[in-house]
Amino acid sequence: MWNWGKLTVTWGFGAMLLVAYLAGAGSVLPLVMLSAVCHELGHLGGLRLAGAAVERVRLTAFGAEIRADTRYLPYGREILCTLAGPAVNLALALLFSRVSGEYVLAGANLLLGCFNLLPMPSLDGGRVLYLLASWLADPMLADRVCRPVGLGCSVLLTAAALALTLRHGAGLFLLLGAAGTLLPQTVLAGRGQYTYDTV
Repeated sequence: MWNWGKLTVTWGFGAMLLVAYLAGAGSVLPLVMLSAVCHELGHLGGLRLAGAAVERVRLTAFGAEIRADTRYLPYGREILCTLAGPAVNLALALLFSRVSGEYVLAGANLLLGCFNLLPMPSLDGGRVLYLLASWLADPMLADRVCRPVGLGCSVLLTAAALALTLRHGAGLFLLLGAAGTLLPQTVLAGRGQYTYDTV
């Protein structure tokens, strides 16, 4: 493990890069990493504008995690901070495809942005679903609703990625990300500290 200020890089992050490279993602891996950096910068920018304190950034086996204190943010503002990451990716996908013709980089941003909007607890879409349900009802009900929805989506995505990998010999990179969504997520009870992203 390596620490530098608020940034922590775990051994799992290096292992994930190695596995992705061995799985055949070497040619697109730098583009995916660049897209992921832009995604996290979107979150950091949103949190900074909202006045939320960022406590740490961790690079783990399943991507980046931003730990931020969002206790004093209104639901609407926290939703905007959560959507800032995918919004950056989708905007870059449009920019690269329409302006510069960098279709591979556009595709990497499009895939990352859309993937993070899935309603799973470890992803931005899951966090937005939880915040909306908490806002409209209460956090206890939101938790009861979001857990089965997230688990069901994670199981379906992992099964689809596994079938794609076994049938066509492709999709191992997606399978790694999908399997990572099945792991328990680090979300504190209520609306306290929240970890943005694991992808």
